[in-house]
Amino acid sequence: MSNRVLFRLAFLLMLASCLSCSTERKLAKKFLNEHKGESLMLSPVDFIYKENPAAYIDTRKYTTPEQQDSVAFYSSKFVQHVSDSIFLTLFMNSLIETLESYSFNVFMDQEANLFLASPKPGWILQMAQMSLVEDYSISSVSGYDYEGEEFIHQFRVNEVSLDTWLEVNRVNTVQSKQLLFLSGYIRDDTSRRISLDYDFGQFYYTNDNDSIDLDNIYEMADASGRKHAELLFDYFMNDYIQRNMQGVLPKMSFHYNSIWNRLENHPWEYFELIK
Repeated sequence: MSNRVLFRLAFLLMLASCLSCSTERKLAKKFLNEHKGESLMLSPVDFIYKENPAAYIDTRKYTTPEQQDSVAFYSSKFVQHVSDSIFLTLFMNSLIETLESYSFNVFMDQEANLFLASPKPGWILQMAQMSLVEDYSISSVSGYDYEGEEFIHQFRVNEVSLDTWLEVNRVNTVQSKQLLFLSGYIRDDTSRRISLDYDFGQFYYTNDNDSIDLDNIYEMADASGRKHAELLFDYFMNDYIQRNMQGVLPKMSFHYNSIWNRLENHPWEYFELIK
């Protein structure tokens, strides 16, 4: 096969790919207009699972899973102090406000009749499970004495993550429910000063870093609600693209940047599809 034929085939393949991407972008822009006024029904969870997998547990003394879970919970530094009602209220209010800022009408599950009677009932969203997981890692800092001998001090870096499982179901479709997963975390800020200084025959450990506290965990609830709404919008938009591609699999997914009012391709943040 001649180089000219190969070049022509490559050009045709590139042209077909560009036309496909153009179709997907047009559908994404169409969704930005057509989704406005669509209704969503939201069902929250009643409580948050709280885990402390790094806890030390004497399994000879505490032999049952129930006992071990209790020891892990009450030895936690953070999660035992988190109020479910405060955390969930912050998360849900932020989620709802952000979805409404995207021009959705949001109904709670006790408003099912109003949701179904709305002009454009679109999606049913069920928060299947939410888990707060407390963990830590060990980092270290080194110092040297007057004789050049190295000393190493280890310190704990705390982390709290929020894992969520969300069931989504599009109204008036045979498509089965899909289970989405998202995980995010906060941890101690170790970007500031940590030092191990030798003075007068003794080492001094100095830690000027920010450690997470209960307020930071509640701030995470608010920020996570916004993030869930943002990624749900992307999920709805890319689902719309796929449903309107006339049997062709999309080659590109999009993120809508609401701050700059623009579409960005191949987003690096998205829900993981479990099933």
